[in-house]
Formats: sequence, C-alpha cells, structure tokens
Amino acid sequence: MNRLPWVLLILHALVTSLPCVALSADPVAARPDATPRRWIVAEHDYAVSAGLTPPIILGRSFWNMLSSGARTTPSPAGEEPMVRDAAICYHVADLGAAQGDPLAVNVDRLRNLKRQPDPRVPFFVYSSAGRPPFRCLGQFQVDRQDYEKWKAEHPNFLGFWAGVEWDNEYISLGLYKNPQQLAEMGRKLNFQETALEKTQSIVARAREDRRDAVEGLHACYQGLRRYYFDDPDRMVLFRGGWCFDHYPLEWGAGMVISETTNTGNYRHQVSTFSVRGAARQYGKPWAWYIATYYNGHDQQGKFSFNNQPNYVTTTRSTVPGTHENSGPGFGMSVSLNRRDMYLAYLAGASFVDHEDWNRAYVVRKEEEPQRRYLSPHGEAMREWYAFTQRHPDRGVSYAPVALLLPFDQGYPQSGGWPWSHFPPQRADAMIDAFLYTVVPHAQDTRKGKEGCLSNSPFGDIYDILVPNPPSGPIPLDRLMNYRVAIVLGAVAIDAPLARRLMEYVREGGTLVVNIRHASEHLPAEFLGAKRLGQSRGVVGPVIAAWGGGSVALAEPYDFEPLELHGAEPLWTDAQGEILASVHRQGRGRVVLTAVDGMLPRAVVGKGGSHNFWSELLKGKRMPLVENLMRQIVNEVLPVEVRGDIEYGLNKTSDGWWVYLINNKGVTKFTQTPEELDPSATAPVTIDLRALRVVASRELREDKDIAMLPGENSLTIDVGPGDIRIVKITTRN
Repeated sequence: MNRLPWVLLILHALVTSLPCVALSADPVAARPDATPRRWIVAEHDYAVSAGLTPPIILGRSFWNMLSSGARTTPSPAGEEPMVRDAAICYHVADLGAAQGDPLAVNVDRLRNLKRQPDPRVPFFVYSSAGRPPFRCLGQFQVDRQDYEKWKAEHPNFLGFWAGVEWDNEYISLGLYKNPQQLAEMGRKLNFQETALEKTQSIVARAREDRRDAVEGLHACYQGLRRYYFDDPDRMVLFRGGWCFDHYPLEWGAGMVISETTNTGNYRHQVSTFSVRGAARQYGKPWAWYIATYYNGHDQQGKFSFNNQPNYVTTTRSTVPGTHENSGPGFGMSVSLNRRDMYLAYLAGASFVDHEDWNRAYVVRKEEEPQRRYLSPHGEAMREWYAFTQRHPDRGVSYAPVALLLPFDQGYPQSGGWPWSHFPPQRADAMIDAFLYTVVPHAQDTRKGKEGCLSNSPFGDIYDILVPNPPSGPIPLDRLMNYRVAIVLGAVAIDAPLARRLMEYVREGGTLVVNIRHASEHLPAEFLGAKRLGQSRGVVGPVIAAWGGGSVALAEPYDFEPLELHGAEPLWTDAQGEILASVHRQGRGRVVLTAVDGMLPRAVVGKGGSHNFWSELLKGKRMPLVENLMRQIVNEVLPVEVRGDIEYGLNKTSDGWWVYLINNKGVTKFTQTPEELDPSATAPVTIDLRALRVVASRELREDKDIAMLPGENSLTIDVGPGDIRIVKITTRN
C-alpha cells in the first residue's frame, strides 16, 4: 500500500482537526537549545567554504570602478577617494588597425590610450566592436603576437568587455527579427556579408529549439573570442535582462558582469543569484554594473522610456529609437541606487561599476561652472564607498541553497518565456513558482513602486547553478558548497549527473527532487520510494507528517502516489497519501516531492503557464513552495529574521553580518524625486537562537545594539528604502 500505516492514520485524524497553519510551525522557542527542528537538512553546522571568499585582485578583494573620464572630473568631486582609488574602464571603439585595414585587428589603439600610469590599479577596455555580437562573425586577421607583447607590458590589464549587453542584442536583434529585418539591420550596421550570412543561418536555427539557441549564442561567443585575440581569460561578458552568466564561463571567459537598471521588470535579487552562482560554479570573479535608467510612469500616469538622473543638463527626446528624458530627480531613485550598491558589496562582487558618472553622480553650480560637486546619487556613492573602506572584511556571502536550472533555460530576470521566445511549459513554470516565491514581485510603476528589489521572508540565500553543462556534471567540490540543492525545471538527470547528485547526498548534502526528475537513473533505493505511476488529486489539506501543522490548498493539485522503501513521510494529504518523503543516504538526505512540479493542476502546456506567470506578477502565491522553502530556510540559517524586510547573511571571521534592506515606503515616478513614507519603517527582530553572542553592533551608524532582556535576540528599525547591517560577534 502507498498510504500510511493505521497507527499514523490515527495521528492524521487528530492533525486534520487542527487549524491550518504553516508547515514550519515548529516550537523552536520552547526548546532550550533554540535550534530549529531538522526535517530536511542533513548538515547541522553553518560552515562556509573558504573557496567562496571573494578573490584578491591586485591586492584587494573589492574595487569601485568608473569610466576613465571620471579621473578628469574637476574638484571637489574628482578628488573623492571613490574616484581616486577606482579601477578604470577605458573606451575604444574597435581594435581595427590604425592604418585603416578593416580586416586587421591589433593593439595600435590600445597603445594610444591615455592610460592611468599607476600599475596597482586594475583596468579594463570597453570596445563596441562586438555590438551586436553578430558583427564578430565576419572574417578578420588578428595580430596575436603583438597583443601578447602589449599584455605583458600591462599586468594590471584585466580584460576586454567583449560582449556588452550581448544577451539583449542576441535576443532583440536576433531572435526577434525576421529574415528581412536581419538583413536590413546587418547592412545598416555595416556587417561584412560573411557575418550577415552566418547571422541569418544562426538565428534561423536558434528560433527553433532552445539547444540551438545556446549553440547560436556559442557561435557569437566564438566570434568575439577570435576578435579579442583568442584570449578567453581576458574576456569579460556583460549581460542585462537575461541570466546568461553561466554560458560564457562554461566556454572559458574570465569574468561576467550583471547589469541592473529599471527599464523593465528587472529583478535585482534574481540577477544576483545567477551571476554569483555562475561565478562560484566556475571559480571566477563577477561584477555588478549599475545603470540608473527607469522606464515607467510619471505622476500623470503617462508611460515614458529611458528616464535618467542628470544633474548637469536636462534633455528630452521622444523620437522613436532615441527616447531619453533626463534631468535632476529623473530616473532610478537615490535609495534604490544605494540599496543596489550595498547589495553588490555584500553579495561578493569584485567590482561595482556605475553608468554615466559625469551626469548622474556630479552636479554643476551656475556660479562655479568649472567645478563639480556630488549629486544626491554621488553622495550615496560616497557614503557607500566609505563604508566599504571602513569594513573591508565583508566575509563570505552566505548562500546555502543552490537552485539547479537547465543549461539551456535562457532565463530572463522576469521569468516567463525562456529566451523571451519559446512558449513556456509546465517545467518552466516550476522555476517561476520558486523564484517568485523567494523574491515576490514588487513593481507597480503606476503607483510609483520601482520594484527591482523586494522584501521576502525567505532571504537572499540562493545561488543559481547549472548542473548539466556540456563540459559534464558540476564538480562535486562546487556542489558541496551548498547545504541544499533543489532541482527545478526540465533538468534532465542522465546517468553521469545522477551519479554526481548521489555523491553529493552521500557526502552530506540534501537533494530536493520532484517526481518529474525521478528518472531511471535515480534508483528507488536512493530515493527510498517507488513510483506507482498513477496520477491522483490531492484531497484536503497538506499535512506535515510529524505534527508540524497543515496548509489548505485553494485549487486542485495532482500527485503521483509513492510506495516507501526506507524513506519517511514528509507531507501527506487528508487520506494519508504521501505527497513528499525524506530518505537518509550516507551523511545526507534526499527529499522527493510527489506533487507534479509543486504546481496547481491548472498550470498546463503553452498558454497556461504564460497565464500562470502573469498571475505571479499579480501576487499569486504557491503554498507548497512556500512551505517547503520556509522549512528549508528555518533549518539552514543560524538566526531567524522576523519582519517585513529583505535580508541576507555574511559569514565573517568573528561571527556574522546580517543585512536588512527595507524596499517599501519609497514612491518614485520617472521624472520626480523619490518620496519616503516614515510609516513604512520596518521593525525587525533577529532571533540569534543558539549563537553565543559577545557583541552586536549596527555598522552604518556604528552603534551598539542591546539584546532584549532575558532573550538571545535583538530588534532594530529599518526606515523606508534604507539599509541596516548588524554585526554579530560570537564566541568560538
């Protein structure tokens, strides 16, 4: 039988008579050790691998980065430490030979750079030659020998921005174009005929299949690699709205950059999970590029494009293709810019770059036209940078949960259609269900809600990994950096990947798989359960089998019945049918969820899952995902954070940092300054559980925080659009 024994059925009869509460309702406070009851996670410590520490680059683990023009900014703005100490990005239109041979690529233009002479300062070269990336599919001759000589003379050269917004351009100038539009675009941009022919062939295939979409992107990468002297370690790939971070690193690139802005449904936390996860999976540094544009509504409810803060001039253009509206108070809010800067630093970025220093971050006064002062955005940068210098040991960003996505997913920050082209399937909806649970949608520009960052009870504790890249299964040592690995979407678990995942569990990891992932390569002995193969409807509430409460389902869900062979029940329905199980294997555990995709029955096929994504944007909740993630979060964190807040943790040498970001209470329209609502101040409690605390201090204001009388916890208020960073010093 696939149901529980009669003794447990009696328990179920009692449980179902109780009120429906969250599955994680666990009487932690009543236990003297103040640690959460562990149903899922096998490992009980909160150690962080030293391999996740941000790398040291030219003597520092973190660099502010600005364009080369920032160094010529008149004082006093130009004398700021964040300018003097910054890494530099130089612009070179292309690397064509100075003598004008269109097929020759060499270092003539690099030698002519007015370069910062200090060899201790790292520098990059931004080149527009690869915009769009199809341009580099042409034929050209590269002087590799001369380049190697130049590189040896410049040991602080870290790389070319070889692909700039290459994801946006691959999709908007490739997958979105029909053959005639492609031809017109290529000729308008002076493509070689060879490049145009290859572009048309690549795009035609890429539109048909996700794997071909990956191959087309790979062909663009290979073209960029040839152009940039066939030196992949000095290639930096810069992406915008799509989480393409794993692709260039899989193919050998040296670094990836995530751009954030607010020109659509950008979700900066999801972007962080992707770029940080890719960098950790491949052992490479990563950077965060902050653009301050804002597409949204003004106070009159009119939608406008490309609004940017500009404290030097005011510009307006509504000509199609050249929309720009800029001026003081336009664009992204100062507080969102500040929150992004702090989040980038805390999340482990090696570089943080800022777009348009000369307009967004400085201001000119009429009475002193030759001098430049800091704008409100510039003052936010100064305060943030001073913090990074006071606290250079930020520790390791703590992300104990890995979200495993298919290599060919082509995931947009906003979710929905893979590659923003292929109709989503049920497996794709599963990814959105998880990512919109841990990072709820928060944007409503008609009401002045920028979104981009959102408060969440589930924390910023996730890295996105791809377990099945072409090079083979993710290395075990990289996977072991995570306490929990959750397989999402259409990950095909073949024999090599199955062996790696089983190794991960035996060595102490907790693997969460859905019934959709339970292929023949994951044997019943490993899962601790046998599939019975007949879909049924869930009856009544979903019950935590060990007395942890229940949750009602507002719509039908289907599951595949299980017969347990060593596993223990985790969830059941009102009839005792097993909806999830947990099985001990070696030092770890495997959790098998039997509800199809953890999704409602109504999420089906092509149109259905797109409607489902639209519902997520409107706040649709996923109760099963919520309860699974609530329990996992409860078990993997050394503290509990209570309050309407975004939060995350950094492990330091002497304890922990807990950062708290309040993304509510900010009203920002596209062309007026932000307004803050003090009533949206978030009271937050940090339950320190079993931590043996020596001291607690808020680092931005540099003030001690008193513990609550008789409790191992503390409280702190976080104002609207503000950040607090609590340092918790512990005994060894």
